[in-house]
Amino acid sequence: MIRSILAIITIFSAIVPASAGGTAGYPGAFLRSGIGSRPMGMGGAFTAVAEGPDAIYYNPAGLGSAKRLDFTSSYNSLSLDRHFGYVAVSFPIRNDATMAASWVNAGVADVIGRGNSRQTFGEIGNNKNAFALSFAKTLHPVIAIGANLRYIQESLDDLETFTIGFDAGARLRPHEYASLGLAVQNLGSNYRWESSNYWSEGSTYDERFPVILKFGAAGHILSNRLVPAIDFETSNKGGLLFRAGAEYWFTKTVIRQVPDEYEDDVFVNVEEDVRLAGLRAGIDRGTPAFGLSLFHEFGTVRFGFEYAFMLGRYGTSAGHLFTMNLGY
Repeated sequence: MIRSILAIITIFSAIVPASAGGTAGYPGAFLRSGIGSRPMGMGGAFTAVAEGPDAIYYNPAGLGSAKRLDFTSSYNSLSLDRHFGYVAVSFPIRNDATMAASWVNAGVADVIGRGNSRQTFGEIGNNKNAFALSFAKTLHPVIAIGANLRYIQESLDDLETFTIGFDAGARLRPHEYASLGLAVQNLGSNYRWESSNYWSEGSTYDERFPVILKFGAAGHILSNRLVPAIDFETSNKGGLLFRAGAEYWFTKTVIRQVPDEYEDDVFVNVEEDVRLAGLRAGIDRGTPAFGLSLFHEFGTVRFGFEYAFMLGRYGTSAGHLFTMNLGY
């Protein structure tokens, strides 16, 4: 099965070559490094898959499929004393709608400040935060839409700035074997740096976030156990990026009691395939990634552990991403 997953990824990679273009040098770059062990293990090809709280980051429309309260938390300790953390919770509300909240934190530690004569004067802090409120709704079994309202804040020593922006997305399921995803990010986001309080000859400087457009396609094969996916990303400040990945789930069939759609206080038995473990692999702009998932249910509580291994990009060392999931 692993050979099949790798073969699918190799075929996708041959169709569209990876692009070196990107938006790493622009504001909000920490939000483009990717979150969640499951998406990252698939090389970030998650726009059309978009399930659970991770959908906030990749395509908020994917939240519309939520059936329970879900909590996820991940932490990535990176090279060069960098860190990256993510916490999110999503919960269904009335009329096939879902709400969610999330927090992304990133920064660098142990940066020593030096003057003109190379004398040290303490550490320079660098901290970035992004808070988001999300809403998604299933308009029809075939289509769901979603949006994020995002507050982004960044500080560098005594300099600080913030912005408010929007993300929007749509997810289509035209066939039980396929899904499509479309997302646009950073609408209206713009940093304004005011350095006059830091330097005597300071000034005001604006940095506009790149508007990012993502399109993805995914397959749902073998009763949704095998999920191959591809993603294309472009922006008004970068070239075309390509990602591809696939995952395979080991499942078991259980019988659950759920409320009847037509009668109050009546429950019916339905069969459901429960995911126990998953294996995945992917390619993000030519760089391989791998991952796994393990889930277990304790009564009505579902607990999960996920891991992703990403080979080094842009000259950095390989990364290990750990994610904990809790569903109720």
